[in-house]
Amino acid sequence: GSPSGYVACELGVAPENLEEFRKRHESADDEEQKRPEPRRKLVRNELQAIEPAKSGAETAGKLGQRLVSIWKHTSPVGPPQYEVRSRVISEGSLYTFILATDEAHYEAYRLDFEEMVATARFSPPETGLQRLPGGLWMQREFRFAMQLPPEWKPAFGPNDKALFFATGTAHEVFTDNLLVLASPVRELNLQQLQRDFPAEIAKVDARAEVPTCVIVPQGAGSALETVIHTKRGPFEITILERRFSGELRNYEVKFTCETAEFRQIQAELRKALDSFREFRDVPKQGIL
Repeated sequence: GSPSGYVACELGVAPENLEEFRKRHESADDEEQKRPEPRRKLVRNELQAIEPAKSGAETAGKLGQRLVSIWKHTSPVGPPQYEVRSRVISEGSLYTFILATDEAHYEAYRLDFEEMVATARFSPPETGLQRLPGGLWMQREFRFAMQLPPEWKPAFGPNDKALFFATGTAHEVFTDNLLVLASPVRELNLQQLQRDFPAEIAKVDARAEVPTCVIVPQGAGSALETVIHTKRGPFEITILERRFSGELRNYEVKFTCETAEFRQIQAELRKALDSFREFRDVPKQGIL
């Protein structure tokens, strides 16, 4: 970075395809231009084939294409600023390379930025999970494990609080996902939580509906299982969440799915939740 610009790389869950991002940028620009004084303009937004001559034949073959989006930001108090975003999908993750700079340095920095992007190499991100016999995936550091629904796979978490993260079907720019959070073990009053939780959800999300909030068996104990219907952008979303105390920690295990998909696979999701277990020691069966 420098006073006149910076570069960055963001890692996220892969969308269904890059075309969905391209269309959303176009829609965002259409809305921006309707403002009395637009603050930015989409000056470029196109899918490009990865060039073997620049990135190498192997990388070009794996990635296929990238989405290049360039926004020009204007302000009455300073010179124009440019933001370049180059997106690629690799190993189930979305990589977004970002260049932000002022107009005076844009052309020079853009050349260096393109060289950096062309020489990037990709490998599967570290998920912190290990496969065990019997279909379990274990969180190596915190020693808990669970099965995943069919066709789901471990993925890089959205933040460092997500100890266990996995993804399922992609729906345009939204992808079904599983998130596990943990906290120090303490007694949970599930009956009180059952009474209070729907109101807490309503305070956070006025559009949310809670059709069920029930106490269910979980291993040797019990869990509060809550189903939440809501919207994220244009998507109808259903969240299936369980909160419970283990021997080692308290857990929140949350599936977030497109609603139509949830209705089809909810039995598999609950089977995965039922499979959750803790390990006090490294499993003796070994790792596959």
